[in-house]
Amino acid sequence: KILPRHKKYEGAGNKATTFTSRIWLEYADATVLITGQEVTLMDWGNTIIKEIKTENGIITQLVGELHLEGSVKLTKLKLTWLPDIEDLVSLSLVEFDYLITKKKLEKDDDFVKFINPCTRRETSALGDPNMRNLKQGEIIQLERKGYYRCDVPFIRPSKPIVLFAIPDGQQQPPAN
Repeated sequence: KILPRHKKYEGAGNKATTFTSRIWLEYADATVLITGQEVTLMDWGNTIIKEIKTENGIITQLVGELHLEGSVKLTKLKLTWLPDIEDLVSLSLVEFDYLITKKKLEKDDDFVKFINPCTRRETSALGDPNMRNLKQGEIIQLERKGYYRCDVPFIRPSKPIVLFAIPDGQQQPPAN
């Protein structure tokens, strides 16, 4: 189905969306769901969680039933999802941290003692097939994650798209 890329902004273009009987959710979202709960799948509609399958305390599968006539306005959770298809693209989400771990260096401080040993964090993820069209330098919003700048666009399925997180000003500086 062809849907607007962003409902609030006309002219943001369209995206192809695939609806399937199996979808992917973020694990963090799965952990807050309860049996019988009605949730909204963004750009699709409502579903009711019928079963939560676990193995050794780890959620392995959710079973839901579409309830498209349900009210999106009445659900507390609005979930992003991906169709379980082979066309998903590999992503590398990169976040950068402060180079110095102390908020303010004093005149006598040996700055070497305050160098952050890990200033780059990389997370593997899956992305929508439409992300194959991203160009280097293009900025994209990943729902509930933030804004990212495309550093390395899609080249081939075996090489992930590299996205650099854009700081939103809400990250707290290191405490001393």
